[in-house]
Amino acid sequence: MCEEKKIIANTVQMVRETTELFYQQKAAEGYAKMQETIAGIMQVADALHEYKCAHEEFPLEEARIAGSLTDAVNAMEAGDTVLLADILEYDFIEYLQELSSKLD
Repeated sequence: MCEEKKIIANTVQMVRETTELFYQQKAAEGYAKMQETIAGIMQVADALHEYKCAHEEFPLEEARIAGSLTDAVNAMEAGDTVLLADILEYDFIEYLQELSSKLD
């Protein structure tokens, strides 16, 4: 497994742990876990960007990631933890998994 796939797998796991807390209405624990999750998201974004630079044919849509994360921040600002979890689970994670399947 390439390093980028490992980073994606670790980030997906972190995001899922966080979204599970939000779905369980454990907002305080979810927000506490969110700090670790944000670090993972930054790491995966950096790794994917570097991979894209080395492999120009890689179909990374940085705007799609940015859009999902912007929506997630808006949900956080609105205090809507269920919407936040939905965005992370069904937009962000699904796209990461799609990208992971296209890595060498």
